[in-house]
Formats: sequence, structure tokens, C-alpha cells
Amino acid sequence: MLGLPSTTEVGRRIPKEAFYGRLKVSAALRQSFIDDVERFTVANSIKTSTTGIPDGERVHEVLVVEVALKARRVPEEVLALVAQANPHKLLFACTFDDEVRLAVMLKGIAVGEWQSVDDASLTLKATSMDGVWDSIASQVAYGDTGSETATVEERFAADARLKTLREELAKTEARGRKERQLARKNALFDQVQELKRQIAAIEEGR
Repeated sequence: MLGLPSTTEVGRRIPKEAFYGRLKVSAALRQSFIDDVERFTVANSIKTSTTGIPDGERVHEVLVVEVALKARRVPEEVLALVAQANPHKLLFACTFDDEVRLAVMLKGIAVGEWQSVDDASLTLKATSMDGVWDSIASQVAYGDTGSETATVEERFAADARLKTLREELAKTEARGRKERQLARKNALFDQVQELKRQIAAIEEGR
């Protein structure tokens, strides 16, 4: 799967009940396991002994988990729960018919685009398992093999912060346009300028 070395292949099926049966989940999330997922399979184990890539300081193994779906919809809450319950880094390969959609857990679930199973592939070029994870997650979340200035987790966190700041900026600008009291209007203007400064600082550092 995904053009990975044959030495990484595992092919071990995991019962869905192993997740929702022993973890505290809401009734809705339990139903999502039942209704949305056909099966979980550990397809590949990417680690030093299966690839020859040196061990990392933070990452020692990346498991590729195939999630066979019952419909063409990725159940992100299910993936998040599975990722949080597992000590390894997980790459989800969500399959439906002859298509696959990759996903990884960073500060939240990052999901790539649908693509043909036959065309989907990953690049494992890295000097350590830390780099392997960064490269894999970057390929899923950003369509590249990583940044020279930030880890994929840092990039994802910056994006989340930018989203929050931009939403706050839009609300503050709207309040400023409606405000008639001069002192409050000036205070809102100052807030807008500070938000713009924070946004620019994050964008320049990317």
C-alpha cells in the first residue's frame, strides 16, 4: 500500500470493538464506529527494523492503518479517538471502493484529498524516524515533504492560530464599523491593528 517497502507490510486486522468496547465513548461515536467503518487493518509498520532508517528522538514507529469505509465519508471523530488511544504515530488510509483518503492526527485531524488507490504513494526520504513522520504528515496535510524551518506540528499549530486570529479580526472589524462611541471605536481600532500585527508575524515566520 502507498508504494511502501514490502518489508513494512503487516496485514493485521483489529476488531472495531477493541476501540469502542474498552474506551469511554459517546453513544453517537460508538454508532459511528458501527455505521461508518467496515474494518481496521494495520497495513504497514514503518520503523528502523523494517526500513533501515535510523530511530528518532520523538518517533520510533509509524503505523499505517487502513480504515475500510462503508461510505465515501471520513469519520474524523473516530480517527481522532483511535489516534489518541495509540502510543504510536498513525497514518490512516481511509479506503472506499478504489479510492483512498489519507489522514493524520496533529493537534487535530488533518485529511488529504481523495485519490486513486493505485496512484497514492508516499515518500520516505528522511535521516531519522522523526523526519519520516514529519515528511509523511506534511504530505498529507500540506502536499509537500516538510519545511526546513518548522515541524509539521508547528505548522499545523500556526495554521490553527491564524484561523482563530482571522476570525477574531473579522468580528472586531465588524464591531468597529458599528460602534458610534469614539473612545470605544478607537479601542477597537487598536485591537484590529494588534490582531493584524500578530497575523503578519505568523505569516512571515512560515
